[in-house]
Amino acid sequence: MKLFFFSVTKHQYRYFQTLRKYLNYSSKHLFFPNFSFSLEGFLYTKQLKLMNIFSIKFREIDCKYTNPITKFFYKLLLKLQTPWIVSSVYSQLKMFKPDYLIVWNGKKFHQAIAVEIAKKLNIQPVFFENGVLPNTTTMDFKGVNASNSVPRDSSFFEHLQFGEDQKLPQTLQARESKTKKKIFDTSLPDRYVFVPFQVAYDTQIIQHSPWIKDMFELYEIIEWLSKQIDIPFVIKEHPSDRVSDYTSLHQKRNERIQFSSHDTQFLIENAACVMTINSSVAIESLLLGKRVIVLGEAFFAIDGIVKITKSKEAIKTCLNTLDQWQLDEKLIKNFLNYLYYDYLIPGDWRNPSQKHLEAIEIRLKEAQC
Repeated sequence: MKLFFFSVTKHQYRYFQTLRKYLNYSSKHLFFPNFSFSLEGFLYTKQLKLMNIFSIKFREIDCKYTNPITKFFYKLLLKLQTPWIVSSVYSQLKMFKPDYLIVWNGKKFHQAIAVEIAKKLNIQPVFFENGVLPNTTTMDFKGVNASNSVPRDSSFFEHLQFGEDQKLPQTLQARESKTKKKIFDTSLPDRYVFVPFQVAYDTQIIQHSPWIKDMFELYEIIEWLSKQIDIPFVIKEHPSDRVSDYTSLHQKRNERIQFSSHDTQFLIENAACVMTINSSVAIESLLLGKRVIVLGEAFFAIDGIVKITKSKEAIKTCLNTLDQWQLDEKLIKNFLNYLYYDYLIPGDWRNPSQKHLEAIEIRLKEAQC
């Protein structure tokens, strides 16, 4: 078995280097940017269909930056850089001929191009990402998030069997804020809908939120709902969002719509319901026994596990019938057990244990069978 690792950040590089050292296979690691170049690879750019990849990246840039000059030069730089990316990846894959291309996420600009090249060369991509349950990591041969290989049919989970001794985690991993955020020192309503904001320029929103463009548009929906139903909303900003400025929304908050700085687990545990576009907070909320409404595309948008809504009127109907909403606890527990014990890799990639590394090796061997 031959493995080709492709990384573009230091944390990806360190993790993939750890995997290379442990896995007893022939491997190579390309850390971009580098100075590898080939004319054949440069010319290969014309054979690739990259318009969708550019479109997604340009939407991300438009979300991140307001200065039109910054946007223009950033987009120009990516266009100029693309043949270099293609040349580096193509020449290395062509020469090394790996069985697998291993990338982080696979939907970001550089990795998406690498995946496109690998697929044309009949090389199987392997996608890694943060795990959706505490102390886990995602490893998938199909994709991540809404593109992953988790079955979407509730009947698949209904018939699974798990032992009573197989426990699920009950303590969530707190995320530290990447930037200084406004502190909201307010008491929570007795009953509320918790809405976790998401990173507006993340692939979850850019690629998998078909009817809600960003958190400002989500706030408009919340504002409309707050005038239609008799339950307040509590919003928490995403700790990893370094760019978005919600000052204008903070100024609009009232007794019906609050912002909170409380711990996410606390906000979930005390909520009557959790509403999200497609945040992993949905999985954490299911773990803590909460009703979840999903507004976007997500692998957990499965009837019987969550409520799926594609309009503000549908959300209103869900919230108006909250008291009649009976959770299918067995189905949800089977779904979570499947994720925790069958699908996800045990252990955090930031500090990979022996068990974590062994699980990855087993997954690769199974894929070869």
